[in-house]
Amino acid sequence: MNAMANLSNGFKVTEHICSIHQVQKIQAGENHICPQCAVEHVKKIQVSDQPRVDQMVREKHLGGAMLPQRHVESAFTNYRTNTQAQADTLSQCIAYAQALIDGKKSNFIMVGSTGTGKTHLGCATAKALLKKGLYVRYITSEELAQRVMNAWDKDTKDQSEASIIYDFSQYDLLIVDEYGLHDRDKRLEIIHRVLTARYDWKKPTMLISNFTLKALKMDLGDRLWSRFQHDGLATVECKWADARTENQKD
Repeated sequence: MNAMANLSNGFKVTEHICSIHQVQKIQAGENHICPQCAVEHVKKIQVSDQPRVDQMVREKHLGGAMLPQRHVESAFTNYRTNTQAQADTLSQCIAYAQALIDGKKSNFIMVGSTGTGKTHLGCATAKALLKKGLYVRYITSEELAQRVMNAWDKDTKDQSEASIIYDFSQYDLLIVDEYGLHDRDKRLEIIHRVLTARYDWKKPTMLISNFTLKALKMDLGDRLWSRFQHDGLATVECKWADARTENQKD
């Protein structure tokens, strides 16, 4: 009713009656239109156009996630499970993604040697969330540290260090890959500051690393490890063979 009243406001009411709604038509230029018919027509357009709008939003989110080009097509459905351990890991990643979609926020750590499919599963998790309209960002720990350090360069600074850390603390999920491969000392401190900021904002993080779980725990330190567990933490150790070298043997 409000929409029809707003549409009618400012237009001249005519003596013509809509045969469908039995209301007076209004004059729009040289045409006589029924305000209720016009409102219903607009609603139909909005409903029919919604899939296109949803697709545009998904594509925007996908672009903003910055997934590696090699893993743009990586999904849960095309992850190869040759062992029970791989199948269990896949199930845990799917369950984690579903929990986030359901609004249950917790952290996830996936460790293991190179070539075990950790990045594939991380990107698959990201895509599952992106399809549901959540904001996800993938980044390596080295790239993350460098993004913050760029704010120190007076010649190229367009954001402050604090604003960059804030931006990374707002994603529904931040996936930090290759944790531990960044240079040490200052870069390690930066990574920990971002992770702490996400904890403060109650935002979940997925860490992917070639460290062992024990080494990762030591690298994070007692305080950050405790914070990672506060809202719930799932850990996965990928101990199977390097799929890249195995494929080369075939």
